[in-house]
Order: sequence, then structure tokens, then C-alpha cells
Amino acid sequence: MTLELQIWMLLGAAAYLLLIFWMLKTHRLNVRYSLVWLLFGLALVLFAAVPYVVFVLRDIFDIQMPSNLVFAMVIGFVLLISLSISAAITDFAERIKRLTQTVAILEKRVRQLESQLDQARSDEDEPR
Repeated sequence: MTLELQIWMLLGAAAYLLLIFWMLKTHRLNVRYSLVWLLFGLALVLFAAVPYVVFVLRDIFDIQMPSNLVFAMVIGFVLLISLSISAAITDFAERIKRLTQTVAILEKRVRQLESQLDQARSDEDEPR
């Protein structure tokens, strides 16, 4: 890997990490979900700063090409992100269902109270 490519990769990884921190600061990204993104950013910095790590991992996992290792890691990352998003969606769907049920119960209670209030008003208005 050339020094110029390594510098560009480090700059790209640094820009990526800055974007993640900016999104956290502006509350566009939840801290709970940002951990995976930060770990991926740190891996990018590690691979850019010490490209030899990719070759060591390639030998450990007995993969022929370093690019295959990188693609496998990216696919694993995408699967991990998809799993975390699915878990978040499931949680939100359950919370929305409970919220809808609570609102329906409260609306029923309000209607009952309004009906009782109307009944009481009509009883007061009737001559004796």
C-alpha cells in the first residue's frame, strides 16, 4: 500500500469518525446505536494506520486475498447493523402498540366522563 493511499484512508476514517461524533452531538444518532458505528470507524483507522493487521488476519482465517477479508468484514458489519435496526424497529412497534392501546382506553374513559357530565347537566336543567 502506498503512503498516499494510506494517508487518504486515514483522512477518510477520521472524517467518518467526526461525522459520527457530530451526529451524536446533534442528537441525530442515538448513543445506543452509535457504538457499532464507532467500532467500525476504529477498525477503519486501525486498518489504515497499520495495514499489516489485514494480512495477519488473512493468515489467521486462511483467506487467500486481503480484499476478501475486508469484504467479509463489511458484510458482517452490514448484517450486524441490519440486526440492530430490526431490534429497534421491533421495540418501537411494541411501544407504539402499547401507546395506541393506552390512548384508546383513555379516549373511552373521556367519553364516559363526558357522558356522565352531560347526564348531570341535563338532570340539573330539568324542572322539578
